[in-house]
Amino acid sequence: MQVGQHKGRDFIRENFGAIWPVHLSAFTRLLAQFRARFDGDLDLLLVLAVIGERTRPENWNPQLVSLEDLATRAEDRRSQYAINIQSIADYSGIPRETVRRKVLVLQEKGWVHRGEDGKLSISPNAAPNLADATGDAIAYLEKIFCAFDTARDAGK
Repeated sequence: MQVGQHKGRDFIRENFGAIWPVHLSAFTRLLAQFRARFDGDLDLLLVLAVIGERTRPENWNPQLVSLEDLATRAEDRRSQYAINIQSIADYSGIPRETVRRKVLVLQEKGWVHRGEDGKLSISPNAAPNLADATGDAIAYLEKIFCAFDTARDAGK
């Protein structure tokens, strides 16, 4: 474990009483919003999230990618490492057949691309179609950021 990670964990433990309620409230709201945006299907959300997370290039450089860049990049499929249904099932713990059905729904929505080899990647249509869900996630992160700031300011 890196020293910075340990320091962050210690900060959270020391300020848990201030951070946890904000997280619990904001995370519960985020899950409810995601549930509504994904037609009540949190497994659908998880499958899409796994595809997005597990296909991100190894040479990912967050300093070079803003939200707008990420949402509008034309070359996004070429820069992803595609993933297959079995790998999604293994990573998520969702049964393979369920993953297969969820992927079909994601393809129908235009959010996931299946290559000729059967490998999956995020479609360029996903970002604009999911802009509201991204906004929900940003609102959650903002609340967490503010909770950390408040705890840090209180500790000074």
